[in-house]
Amino acid sequence: MIRPALLSVIVLLAGCARSEEARYAQVENMQLPAVNTSDLSDGDQLTIGTWQAGLQQDQQVLEFGPIGATARFSFSCDERRNLLLLWPGAPPEGDLPNLLVQVGSETRRLSVVSVEGNNPVLRATLPPADPFVRVLTGARTRITVRIGDAEPLAMPPSPMIATYVQQCASGAARAAGAAAAGNSAEASGSVNVVAGNAATANAQ
Repeated sequence: MIRPALLSVIVLLAGCARSEEARYAQVENMQLPAVNTSDLSDGDQLTIGTWQAGLQQDQQVLEFGPIGATARFSFSCDERRNLLLLWPGAPPEGDLPNLLVQVGSETRRLSVVSVEGNNPVLRATLPPADPFVRVLTGARTRITVRIGDAEPLAMPPSPMIATYVQQCASGAARAAGAAAAGNSAEASGSVNVVAGNAATANAQ
């Protein structure tokens, strides 16, 4: 028969053990802060750069790349108001690769043509009514573009894309480019006039 004093000790020890188990159970069941798994892989990192308005060959464009550096990717617009996707660089040897564009679960493979010049590019075309244009303008996740074996670009979505597409569809993008080119020519002309006046003054 267990004595009352010994029974009290046993009950006390059992209570302490249950208390310890409960304390550790609470620690293990604590909710941890959510981890953004997309930030854990180097392959998922966004390419360094930002979206910015630019001018290429007298054409208003939307460029992506580091500020003050050559654009790594661009949207442009032609006279038929097609959206042009421009990848800078000379074409590789052999057959031209496709341009692969991915936005979330949507993927599109586009054929390209090589455009030669001082700044050669590979150009893909999306007609204004193409459903993938709306995928680009409504993007809420990164836009990944890759071509051949080149390093892919992982670019953030931006409302500037929808704005530019609207300008392209309305013809405003090309008009803005022509106006910017005209202003540039006028500015060059004013410099020449000043230089001419300076020459006249020196002659006197």
